[in-house]
Parts: sequence; structure tokens; C-alpha cells
Amino acid sequence: MEFATGAMSSLLPKLGELLIEEYNLQKSVKRGVKDLREELLMIQAALVKVSNVPLEDLDPVVKIWANDVRELSFAIEDSLDSFMVRVVGLDPTRPNTFLGFIKETKSKVTNLKLRRDIANNIKDVKIQVKEVKERYGRYKDVISDVSVATKVDPRLLTLYNKVSNLVGIDEAIDELTKRLSKSDDVAQQQLKTISVVGFGGLGKTTLVKAIYDNLKKEFDCGSFVIVGRNPDNKKVFRDILHELDKQKYKYITESKMDERQLIDQLQEFLMDKRYLIVVDDIWDVSTWEIIKCALVDSNSGSRIITTTRIHEVAKKVGGVYNIKPLSDDNSKKLFHSRIFGGEGISHDDHLVELSDIFFRKCGGVPLSIITLASLLVNKRKDEWYKVFDSIGFGHEDNEAIQNTRKIVSFSYYDLPFHLKTCLLHLSMYPEDYWIGKNSVIWKWVAEGFIPIKQGIGAFELGQSYYNDLINRSMIQSIKPDNIHMLDCCRVHEIVLDLIRTLSGEVNFVTTIDKMQQNTCSLNARSIARRLAIHDGTANHSNMGHVRSFNAIYFSDGVLPPLLSFKVLRVLVLENCDFPIGSYHLEHLAKLVQLRYVGLAGTHVTELPCDLGHHLKLLQTLNTEWTGIKELPSSIGELTKLMCLRASKGTRMMGRIGKLKSLEELVLHHVDKSPGFTMELGKLAQLRLLEIHVDEMDKCMLRDLIKSVCNLCRIQTLKIKSKLFETVAADGWEEWAPPLELRQLALPCMTLPRRPSWMNSTCVPHISYLCFKVKMLEARDLPILGTMSSLHFLHLSHQINDTLSYTVGCHEFLSLTYLMVDIEIVCGEGSLPMLEELRCYASVGNDVGLAGNMQFLKEVTYTLHYENICSIEELEAAEAAIRHAAESHPNRPKLKITSYLKVPTFLFIFPFCFIPINSKEVSSTDEEEEVCVCALAVAHTVIPICNSQINYHSVSSIPVINK
Repeated sequence: MEFATGAMSSLLPKLGELLIEEYNLQKSVKRGVKDLREELLMIQAALVKVSNVPLEDLDPVVKIWANDVRELSFAIEDSLDSFMVRVVGLDPTRPNTFLGFIKETKSKVTNLKLRRDIANNIKDVKIQVKEVKERYGRYKDVISDVSVATKVDPRLLTLYNKVSNLVGIDEAIDELTKRLSKSDDVAQQQLKTISVVGFGGLGKTTLVKAIYDNLKKEFDCGSFVIVGRNPDNKKVFRDILHELDKQKYKYITESKMDERQLIDQLQEFLMDKRYLIVVDDIWDVSTWEIIKCALVDSNSGSRIITTTRIHEVAKKVGGVYNIKPLSDDNSKKLFHSRIFGGEGISHDDHLVELSDIFFRKCGGVPLSIITLASLLVNKRKDEWYKVFDSIGFGHEDNEAIQNTRKIVSFSYYDLPFHLKTCLLHLSMYPEDYWIGKNSVIWKWVAEGFIPIKQGIGAFELGQSYYNDLINRSMIQSIKPDNIHMLDCCRVHEIVLDLIRTLSGEVNFVTTIDKMQQNTCSLNARSIARRLAIHDGTANHSNMGHVRSFNAIYFSDGVLPPLLSFKVLRVLVLENCDFPIGSYHLEHLAKLVQLRYVGLAGTHVTELPCDLGHHLKLLQTLNTEWTGIKELPSSIGELTKLMCLRASKGTRMMGRIGKLKSLEELVLHHVDKSPGFTMELGKLAQLRLLEIHVDEMDKCMLRDLIKSVCNLCRIQTLKIKSKLFETVAADGWEEWAPPLELRQLALPCMTLPRRPSWMNSTCVPHISYLCFKVKMLEARDLPILGTMSSLHFLHLSHQINDTLSYTVGCHEFLSLTYLMVDIEIVCGEGSLPMLEELRCYASVGNDVGLAGNMQFLKEVTYTLHYENICSIEELEAAEAAIRHAAESHPNRPKLKITSYLKVPTFLFIFPFCFIPINSKEVSSTDEEEEVCVCALAVAHTVIPICNSQINYHSVSSIPVINK
């Protein structure tokens, strides 16, 4: 919660550490530390109270006081860290030699000086804290009286939009109306709930209000009530009753009934009625549980609609509907109508062209589109570019922007302190940047945002923070594709606009980019502690207090020299395009406070050889996609290192087994060194292991499996190889994987069969599986199908038999990607979540496309034909499959690869397969033939007849192992 309390959250535990025997402080100093800690605890409590109030509602005096306290906490922690890191470097025990005696004597002298320094520092700090406390006393009444001013909720305006003004919600209205419609079916008489979920500004309230207005006449009674944050439940129940019957309950607002009496009253009123109730803007599960108590089910076909920004709430309500952003066409229509008025038609072609660029900036969010349009409607064309180049809405300020920020800020101020801090940290990333989950969590750990808790690791706790931000719709989860299963997120422009503004106000992050320098509003009194630079040049003279330096996509200008940093903890140079050798890292080892070093995507070619001797606090080192050839052997001395990622071509020098704290290891270059595979088994804390092996033989594989068996905390295991041929792997049956195993990929080896532990009982949380077996047994797929967490399955087998499997409706319920080299037939209702399918199929089998796989986006069939008499017959079979794809509601992208076993007399070389057609068809586009080619196992094909086939040149034909 650093945004609110400065460095208090990490400073207070460090003051507690000073009291332990290791630091051997004098009694008087210990008393001073205890007193200081108690004073700071009181000040922290006051800061927390201040942080609960929106910045615009705070008294200016309170803002200044809070800023001064935060700055003081940073200064105290910097001084304390400087002392503690020097103590870490002192070894109290030395060998019994003359040289050892000299070193020990020198160490004691240094130790004495350090303890004298900390004693003096504690005295100085106590004086400063006393001054802050006295100021708090003078302003205590102002601080204790901080409260939120009552203002008009801008969301109320959406309730009174004319239906004719609504754009792009017809499809959503139709879909939800169908879900809510009553029929003669008994199930339809039961109470039905629908929960519309999405982040602020997507138009949830507008959508459900339109549906409510359309349907309420079909019900006996109806009510539309807004709940909001921190609701008064009694008021909510009174509002529902008043809306249900305004005449009967016209005085209900004056009622003194308690919560239970109001619930009883509601139940009694609704008992014999068919009602439609909309509960808008629910923020927590407990609120819904209380409201639900009053909404009885009398089997009359009643309906409840809720809206929320919280996915957990939506799941609890049931009938989840994820509201989608507007399509490009509807975004354009809404944007043009706001810019040009009326039908949205302009006779200025250049202006129309510019506006088409602008609406895409809004990502389909109606609130963002309307707000951006309000900025441009009265501006000249030359001013439009300034708005476009700024983040969010830039420095513009009008009523529309204030309302937009207010609506989004409701979500922000509902966050607990620790999530506010993590969200504000994301303000340092550029617009539309894809933020890697693992990398940002390790940054949070290095920044000190993740507290130490008993029984849970820092990364796991940070991961829960990340998931909470997604659950609360503050960040958007992105999965670039189903195959790589990358976990990324992005911050929508309107959220980024808000957190950039808030971050600047509290001096959390200073951002320098092409269009703006976002600094805190208290610039004269504040120091940049966290700097993000995307473009331009930072003032090198102001780096002395910078704790976190982040250069992302930086290509021009000059980066500050490393020696200008004095207290740097986080150094991030991501995807920076400065020339090779232009940014020297020879002084990197002198930044002894470093916890995080990220060099991914840079031209850095070398790390200092003494890196491990000095960076004793380093937790993360990321050198992926760099030019570094070797990691120095001193890396083995980084005993606090928890995450190590190295690039393709980077060799690991030294003994990796010494890195006892390592939790995450990604190496793109592993040679056949027997020592390396054995050393892996010593990394008992490892959760993620991803290695790319240059060569793999049976001896190395045996050692590797033996080491993996020692990794009792492993959650992600991926072993890959550059070799096309797989290695026979017989030892995996002996492995007893931990229950927490999430991802397993072994594409470079062939297992004899599916290991017996690969089932829903032994690995209940597994979501990603990629492996090959020599023989696939009939029971394997049914067993894999019971794994309820499985999202990705790539399964192949070595024995070349044409197998077929019919997927049942209770199997693979969570699977989104399926790639198998057998024939798949989908039973009714099977594969309900599948998005991409790659499998074999036979003539006449369309895999069961009709009526199944409602989320399907892409399907690839490999067809084997035998006894085909003509090309016409072949094309007819493919046409049937294309028709099935076109009939599917999603019209998935279709690719067909057709294989024909050709009689011997057609070719000089027998037993060859010819891929007759490889067609990639999007059912919305015209069919396009990608390739028609001949293939032979012996690399050479000589066509004898069948002039209807257009063969490629032999040299361009790829080799396929079958």
C-alpha cells in the first residue's frame, strides 16, 4: 500500500528486524528503534484513513502533510537499507589464520562504525518524526474530518438515455431477451437470474435498462434499483418495494423497519407474483446474498438481472453474460454521431479519415468513445493529433472527462490498499503494452509491494493480487494464442488515464514519454522515486533518490549512467533499441540495493563477471532475447535469486545448484553437461522449470528425470529440444508429481504409454498437457477427459494406426485447445469450451460440428482417403465438411489437409502419401487454395498420370514423418 503510506509497509518490518541479535545494537539504540516503530505505526494509521478519500475531496493541507510523511518514510528506508546491506556483507567467522585474524579485526572495526552510524541516524529520524507528529497535532481536526463530499453520480445519466441514441447493443438485447423469455416448459417457470459483468464504461447499466423497459410490461411488477459501493441494505430493500408498488409503499422511505422486517415484507409481496427485478452495480458477494434472501421463487416465471464489475459476484449470481466492447462498425457509428451530429455524416473526407483512426483508440468502450468525442467536437483538425498522441485524455479537463474518471474511479477506490498499489504501478507501462504476468509479479516483489506472510510464497501471493485485479475488471487478461498459453494483461486506456493521473498526484510514478512528463502535483516538494521513461531524456542529476528505473520501448535519447543511481532497487530495460555497446553495464555490480534486473529484448552482450559477488539482494535476473553468450560463474553466489531467465544461446556458467532460493528457471540453451542435470535436483524451491536442450540422450534423460523427482514444489515443467527426433523416455512412470502441477510439456521425448499418475486424482490442477506416447490405449482419452482443469491438450502417438474416439458430453469440460493425431467425433454437447481443434477425420465425418463446440474459432482436419475413384469424389467429401463449418453459428476458420494413399504404379517409389489438397478456408471469405502438392517418403516424387493435379516443384516439398 505504498501509494498511501509511502515506504511504511516495508519500513516497519525492517525496524523489527533491527531488534534481532544479528545486528547487535546497543540497548539505548534498541529502545529508540522501538519508540520510532510505535510512532510510525500511529502515523501509518492516519495515512490509511486519508487514502480512503478520493484525492479531489481531500483538504490541501492534508495532501501536503501526507506527502511529507511519505517522503520521510522513503528517506528513512533508504538510510536503513544502506546500513543493512553493509551488514549482510560482513562475515562474523573467519579461518584461524593470520590473514583471517586481520580480516576479522577489520570486520569488527567496520561493524562498530556501522552501528555508530545507525545509532546517529535513529536519533535524527526520531527528531524528524517528532516534527511530523507535531504537525499532525496541529492539523488533527482537519485530518480526522476527512470525508467524501456528496456529488451527483454520473452513472444516473445513463438511465435516461433515449433508446434511439443507443448504438451497438441490439444484439446483446436480443440475446438476453431470449434467455429471459418465458415458455410453457416447466423449467422456464422457475426463477431465472442473469448477471451482466464487465468493467466500468462498457454500458452494463444502459443495456439492462433497455431490456427492463422492453420487458417490464410482460410482468406483474418490476423494480430497477442501484446498489453501489458500501450500500445501505435497508435503503435497497425500501427502494425495491417502492418501485414494485409506488402507491402501496409511497411512505416506505420513512419506515423504521429493520432489515429482517423489510425482507419479510418483500417476500410476502412477491410470493404470488411474476416479477422482473434489476439489481444494478453489485460490488460484493455478501451484498448479493442478503438481497437474494428477499427474492422468492414462486414458480411464476420471475426474472432477476444484475450488473457487476466483479467476476466473482457474477459467478455467484449465475447466468453470467460477459458484456463485449462495441465492434469497429458500431464504435465508428457512435463516434461519428457524437462528432458530426445527427446521422454522423460529414462532407469533410479528411476529417472522416482522421476520426476513423481515433475511435480505435477507445477499444470499443462506449464511455471512452463518447468522452473522446467530446474532446474533439470543438477542436481544429491540427489539435486532434495532440489529443491522439496523449495517454487517455491527456491534460484535457471538461465535464465529460470528469464524469468518465469518476465512473472508473469507483472501481479504484473499492480496491484494498495492496491492490491500489499494484494497479498504480501499472501506470508506468506504455499504452496498449502487453504486460507479462510473471514479470510484473516479480517486479511487485522487488518493489516491496508483496508482504512476507507465513505459509505462502511472495510470488503466489502476488499471483493472487494479479488475479484479483482481473476479477475486479481493472486489468484485462490476454492470451495471444491457445498454443503458447502466455499469460499477459493490458490496461485499458480509460483505466490507464485514471491511474496516470492518480499516480502523478501522489508522486508514485514519474513518467516521461513523447507527449507528456507526468510528474506529481507537489513537484517542488517531492522527489522522483520511481521513473518510467518511454521517450525523451531524464535529468541525470536527479537520479540519486530513484528506487525504480524503467525504460520500455526506449530508442532515442540518452539513458542515465548507472553510477548516478544511489538507492536503485529495480532496473528495467525492456525492448530498448539502443545500439550494441552504447549502454555499458560494467558498474551494475555497484548498485548493491538491486532486487530486479530486467534486460529482455535489448542488445546487451555481456554482464559484469563480479555480478554475484556484490548483488546479494538480487531476486530476479531476466536476460531473455539479448546478445549475452554466457552468464558469469559468480551467478552461483546470488543466494536470494528467485527468478532466472536466460536467452537462446546463453550458456549457464557455474553451479546452478547453489541457487537455493530459485523458484523460476527458464534457459533457452542447455548442453549435455551431466553436472547441470544433476544440479537441477538441488533446487528444492523450484516452481517453474523451462529448458531447451541442445541434445538429449538416454543418460542425460535419466539424470534429468531423477532431478525432476526431487522438485516437490514444481508447478510448470517444460522440456524442449531443437532435435526433430524424439528420445524414448522410460522413467516418467516412477515420478510422483506434486498435486500443484499445472503445466507439463515433454514434446522432445516419447513415453512408452500414458503414466498411471496422469489422472484427475494425482494431478487435479493440471491445465496444460503436451506429450507423446509410443502406444495410445483405449482408456487414455476417457481418463484425460475427467481432468476438470485441463485447458490445453496436445497428444500424439508413435504407432501409425488410425484410431477413432467419440468425446462424451461429460469429458474435457474446460478444454479450449485440442490437438490429437487420431480421429475425433463429437457427441452431443461435447467440448463445450473448445476454441481450436486439430485432429484426423475420415470421409463423411465432420467431427460433429453441427450443434457442438459453441466457442469454436478454428478447426484443422487431416483427412485420409482410401479407395477414392476421382478428384470429384474427393472434392465432394471436402465440400461436405466446409458446409458443416459454414453452418456452425461461429463460422470457424477451417483448414483441410487431404491425404490419399496412391497405388504403387503411379510412382516409382511405393508406399507414399500425397497431400492432395491443403485448403485454408474462412467461412466468411472466399475459398482460397493454399497449396496442392505431391509428397513421397523418399523425398522424390515422379508423377506418372492424373493431370488434374497441379504439382509443385520437388525442391519445395517438405518432408513429413509418418
